[in-house]
Amino acid sequence: MEKTLEEIRNFLKQHQTIYGSTLYLEGRLSSRALAEVKPQRISQTPQVLKKRPALLKQKSPALQAYYEEIKDCRKCSLADSRKNFVFGYGHPNAKVMFIGEAPGRDEDEQGLPFVGPAGKLLDKMLQAINLNREDIFIANVLKCRPPRNRDPLPEEVAACEPYLLRQLQMIAPQVLVALGRVAGQTLLRSSNSLSELRQTVHTYNNIPLLITYHPAALLRNPRWKQSSWQDLKRLRAMLGTS
Repeated sequence: MEKTLEEIRNFLKQHQTIYGSTLYLEGRLSSRALAEVKPQRISQTPQVLKKRPALLKQKSPALQAYYEEIKDCRKCSLADSRKNFVFGYGHPNAKVMFIGEAPGRDEDEQGLPFVGPAGKLLDKMLQAINLNREDIFIANVLKCRPPRNRDPLPEEVAACEPYLLRQLQMIAPQVLVALGRVAGQTLLRSSNSLSELRQTVHTYNNIPLLITYHPAALLRNPRWKQSSWQDLKRLRAMLGTS
């Protein structure tokens, strides 16, 4: 009984942290079980983001060497406006790799992917399926921030995508997750809507690719939270995590 209650507490703790007071449950919980669930506080900032970016080296010599090789890239005009080249960060042999479209302001400032409010929400989403930043690798299609966070231009993607492909070769993830419509459209060279892209498992570079909402979109539009939970469950099933 105690083990069951602990499992319920953990589930509700994770779910409430991501989605607030609205619960999206596949089954029903007894009123007695719900009454015994006590809210618990989850840290808003993952340990990896509490460290100074200057101390955050890649977790394998090969990835670090590749970072050193390309960090001064000047293949497109974004090199003129960037503050930091955002290589990506995470487990060097991650089973799942998350891919955004491009760094934002916070990422450009710190040189790390997904470190602003959207990054904090992503951490909570990972917790809900028993993952954390130490388990995954996060990168972007572009390694430099476009001015005013505009969408990537075709010539920028052409210049930068080979870096992403090399990362995929080195890390060899089992599953890819594109975060947001633009990332999904860019990887698939598609003009389909996000709702259409989410309906199936695609492939990119011969790796299964899921497409889901960007965490920033979930912060702006809470009505998409239930759909995003469906995407997380699909990812959890593909990875075989409980």
